[in-house]
Amino acid sequence: MTATTPTLRVVVAGASGRLGRVAVEAIEAAPDLALVATYGRGDDLDALLALEPDVLVDATLAQASRSLAPRAARAGVRPVVGVSGLTDDDREALAHACAEGGVGGLIVPNFSLGAALALRAAEWIAEWLPCLGIDERHHLDKRDAPSGTALDTARRIAAASRDGTRPPITFERLDGVLAEHGTTFGTPAQTLRIEHVVRDPRAYAPGIVLAVRAVMDQRGLGLGLDSLLGRP
Repeated sequence: MTATTPTLRVVVAGASGRLGRVAVEAIEAAPDLALVATYGRGDDLDALLALEPDVLVDATLAQASRSLAPRAARAGVRPVVGVSGLTDDDREALAHACAEGGVGGLIVPNFSLGAALALRAAEWIAEWLPCLGIDERHHLDKRDAPSGTALDTARRIAAASRDGTRPPITFERLDGVLAEHGTTFGTPAQTLRIEHVVRDPRAYAPGIVLAVRAVMDQRGLGLGLDSLLGRP
């Protein structure tokens, strides 16, 4: 008899938004994932949790996520949070909620595998070359500025660099742009640049599926898609 992979029961909060729509499509297309419900403003969270999902994909906004994700974690539902604008206090509160519920969780500022690889490369380069700056451009509906991805990149570069300096961030919100991130390193004698461009929201789908699967084995609260990629 051939062993079958257990189906993970997933709910998506913020399913009507840009990221939420991608999450719904990605989960419905994955053979080992089952979308059991979506959650939006005004819906009954208790009724949602009564469905006993394994994972909550939180694609809402920071204000909603601050109560939604910890409540899910305390109820034993593993949160995968793709929300920008969360603070260190928010992350600490969610970590405590995961501990109370006995589940792992993930905060993923950017579900793009390309962005995760760019971040990993930036950390390594920062050990050897100073970072001259981070620049990012997003669509007009992007609420947080700088983006969570840019802020996370700056923090990680500062931690990896020899002098601990956090690089400056410049940002723009433009019509016709989805997401573009650039990180520049160098000296007066040379320049090295990492650039990542997302042209279609479907770029986030593989990362969402990866995070949903991985959170089942996560201990405590993890941060970033790159934490799931292993070491080269």
